[in-house]
Amino acid sequence: MAHPAEKRTQLRGLYVFQRLPMEAACAKLGVARSTANRWKQEAAAQGDDWDTVRSAVALGDDTFKSLSAKLLEDYLVQHQATMDLLRDAKDMGPRERAETLASMSDSFNKTMASFKRLNPELDKQAVQLDVLQRFASFAQQRYPQHLSVLVEMLEPFGQELAKVR
Repeated sequence: MAHPAEKRTQLRGLYVFQRLPMEAACAKLGVARSTANRWKQEAAAQGDDWDTVRSAVALGDDTFKSLSAKLLEDYLVQHQATMDLLRDAKDMGPRERAETLASMSDSFNKTMASFKRLNPELDKQAVQLDVLQRFASFAQQRYPQHLSVLVEMLEPFGQELAKVR
């Protein structure tokens, strides 16, 4: 059965902008899934990738941004709590502290990288973190006797970096 052109537009709108699953959008409009898949493929061949636009819409959605910000905030609170524990741990030697710090830096770097698409400011922070991580690795390899001092300085320095806009 041939569908009018506006059905394709409506389907695209339900899928891309209202972010309904394709099955639900098809059911709502009475369009076969195979037809929807064909329309989607034809649009992609003409440069209109519905999935890419759908992702861009999701990234621009305030609800998504709020959720992402909350998730990032929760991660940062946990990261800070762990840094506090690391700073206060009396039974850790400098090498173990440095290894823990390097592991935390790696985790932090990966988390920030996953969020940087949401906010260009996060990309800047990811670069800052990368520099800190490289510096910590350098110090661990060449100056292990200074690691405890480095760990003590990194937290307040990170707070200074956070102020940079």
